[in-house]
Amino acid sequence: MFKRRVPKTFFRKLRDFFWPRLGWRRSGRLYALKLSRLQGSAAAVAAGFACGAAVSILPMVGFHFLLAAMAAWMMRGNLIASAIGTAVGNPWTFPFIWVASWHTGNFLLGGRAQSVHHLDFADLFNALWQGVVSLDGTLLMQSVWPVWWPMFVGSLPWAVIVWFVFYLPIKRVLASYERMRAMRRLERLAALTGQPAGGGGRGD
Repeated sequence: MFKRRVPKTFFRKLRDFFWPRLGWRRSGRLYALKLSRLQGSAAAVAAGFACGAAVSILPMVGFHFLLAAMAAWMMRGNLIASAIGTAVGNPWTFPFIWVASWHTGNFLLGGRAQSVHHLDFADLFNALWQGVVSLDGTLLMQSVWPVWWPMFVGSLPWAVIVWFVFYLPIKRVLASYERMRAMRRLERLAALTGQPAGGGGRGD
């Protein structure tokens, strides 16, 4: 009865995900509301989302969901929120993430500053996936490791930063949602019992 008359196509869903029709602010509020409805405390949901966001920074394309779930489980975060958090890494953000990770990794490993123009990230992650699936150590060491290792090392500090960037504000927002819901429950209870919502039913 309440379903859309014309279901969204896959490409429309994809477009709305990367460029929300409602605008970024309203879409952000909508995602915050969805997160607030997940089971668990504000800290658990925020930790789960932050784990997903942090893991999406790592050059482990194809394994983000699994790694995010593992990280959320170890930190007692919400697993569903961790899956949602991996959306931070997407085709719009990956190029910036990978370039920043590459330069940071080269700096931390003491390598010379190199240009990323000669790198083909699509070929890199395709070779990584093929090497892992086929257990081809030669392919991994020759075609993947020289580029992937600096990216991985460089992504670690960025992942830590991203974790805190998302955890702190999301926890604050969800905690405010929890307080609002608690106040509404008290107001409904007060309306049913005829007592003030602040618990003023006690005698002198």
